[in-house]
Amino acid sequence: MSAVPDNVVYDSGALISLDDGRRRSPIDRHRRLLQLSHKILVPTVVAAQVVRRPEAQARLMRALRGCDLIPFTAQHHLPVGRLLADSGTADVGDAFVAVLAARTRAMVISTDPGDISHLLNCLGVKLPVLAI
Repeated sequence: MSAVPDNVVYDSGALISLDDGRRRSPIDRHRRLLQLSHKILVPTVVAAQVVRRPEAQARLMRALRGCDLIPFTAQHHLPVGRLLADSGTADVGDAFVAVLAARTRAMVISTDPGDISHLLNCLGVKLPVLAI
């Protein structure tokens, strides 16, 4: 049985679930990952999709403090664009999540594991995608 990757990448749905005050399990899982010394990666484009009013999103803002925010830079536009073309999809955030996961050998936490798995398959990598 393979080990769980040390790195974890959140998609926008994972961040939204952290901000949902009606659900404890996403925050509990986030805390467990941090306690187990997992490195949680969040693409900045994904954070930008979710952060709307930081003053009213205290849960999300606290959770993001424990994450490494990964900027979308010049080194990303070509692989992300190629992945969008190869996969027939259009969501830059999801494609960046997949590229980042592939580069860091990370598990992905997502509300849409089918889309992320499709992107990872297009990259030719097999990584765990945990559905929320």
